[in-house]
Amino acid sequence: MNEKNEKLTIRISDDELEEIDSFLSYNSNFSSRSEFIRMAVLEYISIKRVGIITKNNSIHPDPLIEKAVSKMVSAGFYKSVDEAYEQIIREAWRNNLISAMLKNTNDEYSKIENILDGEKKYDKL
Repeated sequence: MNEKNEKLTIRISDDELEEIDSFLSYNSNFSSRSEFIRMAVLEYISIKRVGIITKNNSIHPDPLIEKAVSKMVSAGFYKSVDEAYEQIIREAWRNNLISAMLKNTNDEYSKIENILDGEKKYDKL
């Protein structure tokens, strides 16, 4: 595979840069700002693609799902939205959808790790 590495230039405030540097000073998982920013961008994309978990780990489903669940609650199929989501999660668990999802997520994470390992070597050049 012929990989092409593009150089990007971003504008960032001094405060934001200080925040990044502060984070990196106590987090040894990243060897450079570039590595951290690449990982942060890829993680952001993953979170947005899934679109159900917010930063504070609360459930925030796609508006279409939210509307459908609300209609099911209004129609009396569930006592509450929480009960509906609990049932959805139980069914997903019983049908091995969660384990398949976790495996896919792990596979994607492994791909990202491999990309970042390659980027670490590139950064050191």
